[in-house]
Amino acid sequence: MRSPADMDIVQIDISTKCHLACSNCTRLIPHQTQRRDMELETFERSVKSMEGWNGPNKLIGVIAGEPTLHSNFEQISRRFAELWGGPNTNNGKAPIKDFNDFATQRLFDRSNGRGLWTSLGNGFYRNYETIMEVYSHFNTNTHETAGQHQALLISRKDYTQATGMSDAEWEYNRDNCWVQKLWSATINDKGAYFCEVAGAIDRLYFDGARAWPVEHGWWQRTPEDFKDQLDLCNYCGLAQPGPSQLDLLDRDIISAEHKAILKKLGSPAIRKRAYEMFDPELHMQKRQVETRDNYVGEASSGRRVGIGHNSTKPRKLACVLTSVGYGDDLALTLPSNMREFDEVIVVTSSDDVRTQEVVKENGATLVISDRCFEDDHAFNKGKMLNDGLKVLKDADWIVFTDADIIMHEGFYELFMAHSWNPGVLYFTTRIDSQKVEGKGEQTNFEPNGYFQLFNARASAIRDKWPNIVNENFCSAGSVDSWFYQQWKRENLFGITDIPVKHIASARLGENWNGKQQRPRKWRQFGILTVNGFTSLAPADAVPDTIRLTDTLFGNTVTLRKDELDQHVQLSPEGGIIFAGQDVGRTHIHVAYFAD
Repeated sequence: MRSPADMDIVQIDISTKCHLACSNCTRLIPHQTQRRDMELETFERSVKSMEGWNGPNKLIGVIAGEPTLHSNFEQISRRFAELWGGPNTNNGKAPIKDFNDFATQRLFDRSNGRGLWTSLGNGFYRNYETIMEVYSHFNTNTHETAGQHQALLISRKDYTQATGMSDAEWEYNRDNCWVQKLWSATINDKGAYFCEVAGAIDRLYFDGARAWPVEHGWWQRTPEDFKDQLDLCNYCGLAQPGPSQLDLLDRDIISAEHKAILKKLGSPAIRKRAYEMFDPELHMQKRQVETRDNYVGEASSGRRVGIGHNSTKPRKLACVLTSVGYGDDLALTLPSNMREFDEVIVVTSSDDVRTQEVVKENGATLVISDRCFEDDHAFNKGKMLNDGLKVLKDADWIVFTDADIIMHEGFYELFMAHSWNPGVLYFTTRIDSQKVEGKGEQTNFEPNGYFQLFNARASAIRDKWPNIVNENFCSAGSVDSWFYQQWKRENLFGITDIPVKHIASARLGENWNGKQQRPRKWRQFGILTVNGFTSLAPADAVPDTIRLTDTLFGNTVTLRKDELDQHVQLSPEGGIIFAGQDVGRTHIHVAYFAD
């Protein structure tokens, strides 16, 4: 045996929840009578107790039944990153075609000292963004590839009686156990243990009676200090040559002593008869482990994620767009776009009969809203998009686009075939149908409103759901810039192989204030950057009274143009200070009131 100080992995076992019931589970999940999560304070104390243990290639792993099902997994993971290891990772932002390849790459990455043992599933999907940031190392096994789990619930008494093995040989095997020799010590909600399996047995059978206090330096104990924790080995058959079982059969091989204990405890697996009794004449296999066993089976070339496994892939793809005065364009784009989404939501005004007809003809979801004209705004696109999101049920992945955009043919199938990071906003190339005055190129490759692909659970926006779009912009311009700037720059990811086509207007910004010129409205005049004003329409001068809205925070100030210097200054770093806040090199939306 070895001291935890000499191990390269120590596990923190944070939950007894799992979506699987694998044969011979080392966490005894099928026999758990209650599913409990480790408290955050206990987790923090566990991590802090390991101070001084860390070193090159050492790893603290988060494990459980399935750790991502912990009710507070995100907070635990974020706290883990604060307390232990190196910087967060930049992994998993590009779309992933084969998650098995990705998981295999992560298996060899210990760069930040934090690891996750997972079988994927719904918990992983919910926490995908956090996982990709916090954990450099994944030990993934979806238990779909004919892996073998050795029977552990064969007690010393039953094993020696059945096989005739001497106590001396049994103890020799125990002292050279492959689990303790090759794998991990552990901490669970009861305390610390020299062996991860011993911890699971003590927790279930004895309510943690043999646990060590989780205090600084507990891991410095040597085998001479293990003492009564060694008694837990009397309930474990893993150190002895013994039988294994396909993990996906969902039944344990157990001996008589264990059956009696588990029945008394009220094991769900015993009640359901999800077990078979250990019989040396039937279970003749003498499995012995000499190297770290990845348990993923030989039949599928050692895949860690089963072929066809889709728990990391999208559940649903919806589209939300506005169309006020764009009914004719929508008639050209909507028929083909309907094939690329599970649901298309079109938001229009009560007087736009043409758009309403097109939406109904094509089977899209129609939302009627006149909020775009509220507060004397010419066309408040943000309010319309929020109204569209409010009718979206089971929100998952969403695309914001426009009525004059044609999606890439086959986009839906490509999207659904990949795993996408919910913490990322994805964008693509737009190809204009004609040269646009005010633009240098007929292509656009920025995260603008023609195509913004995002997830409703993204940390950048989820706390505002469903009102995730700023409603301070009086036009369709700049609101998309505000939206993408809610993400960190490193979380904007462009994809060139799904370009969209744009039925372009003749001039940049031509219809951002709406196709119909409505009187007495705030209208966008242009933008303000570090280089000064840029007008979106022919104009001789900046209007006397203007309204400024920045595209980082969405703050709005109405002022006379001679007061501009009081509200806008250049920062020493070359950006803009607006209304007392540094908005960097983002632009400011400039509006005026038009009679």
